[in-house]
Amino acid sequence: MSRSSIRYVDTTYMYGQQVVASPVTNPVIYGRFPKHAVRTSSAEKLNKFLSMILLGLVVLSLVSYYFVSDGEKTMNSLGREIVALTNENIELQNKIDNLHSFNKVDTIIADRTLLDTAKKVMEIPAVNDMSSHKIVPIPVNYNWSIGY
Repeated sequence: MSRSSIRYVDTTYMYGQQVVASPVTNPVIYGRFPKHAVRTSSAEKLNKFLSMILLGLVVLSLVSYYFVSDGEKTMNSLGREIVALTNENIELQNKIDNLHSFNKVDTIIADRTLLDTAKKVMEIPAVNDMSSHKIVPIPVNYNWSIGY
């Protein structure tokens, strides 16, 4: 058999799952080659199934991360508001305590008769005598003694 006697040239080839026809101008091998069905192995099916599960878990984790970060942002803003309200409450409590203390002083003074006018006046005679204030002369050569 020579090459010229065989005229059956396979002009199709498998590309993945698709049969594609192409013209062969200078074939390397001559002959008729039967087409066979390519079956996907169970390992390929398992890989596709696991990759779909992994893709679903990645999407689920991205969605949950969004909700967690949004909740954390809300909690931070609420925390800042709580701190601001607490500081304002402390200032207002100090003002109330100050007003209460003034009110207590006012009520105590109003209840007592400490500031009433005197009912009895005591008169003391004024001293006009300068002799009572004698200046004692200090000696010039005074002997100082420390500690005795």
